[in-house]
Amino acid sequence: MLKKFIFTTAVSLTLTASLSATYASQIPDTKSFPRILSTVQFPQTKWGIMRHSFKLQIPQNSNAITQINIEVPPGLSVKNDFSIYDQSGRKIQANITVNGSKIAIAFAQVVAPANILNIDMNKVKRRGTSNAWLYRVSAKFVGSDAEIPVGVAQFRIYL
Repeated sequence: MLKKFIFTTAVSLTLTASLSATYASQIPDTKSFPRILSTVQFPQTKWGIMRHSFKLQIPQNSNAITQINIEVPPGLSVKNDFSIYDQSGRKIQANITVNGSKIAIAFAQVVAPANILNIDMNKVKRRGTSNAWLYRVSAKFVGSDAEIPVGVAQFRIYL
């Protein structure tokens, strides 16, 4: 019985050591694709009404953005009260539509590459309970009508 155990252990360790440790494919170059830099919730507690803000970086090598779409997670409702600024603090004009759990932000002028957008969703109302709220964010680029996912804005609540 002990010999079987030692043999099985030796074979398992040999097979484990001979297999490659990494099977994941390399992440494509993300320097030309928009991404979410940071998220902030105010206040940092489980209050009923809060502000969710996130920063979206549009790299130098990216295409210009015409629209951003946001999916509101279950348990939250968002009012049509938004503030959108670029990295220099200038307000960005946009037509914002809130339809249930879908938000569409259509920019009056395209948002050029090499920019960081600060999107504040004011008066977010909590109806459910969760320690993490996940907003799926996608964008439409100049010359394309396709909606391309750019990331997930995650808001965590620590008490």
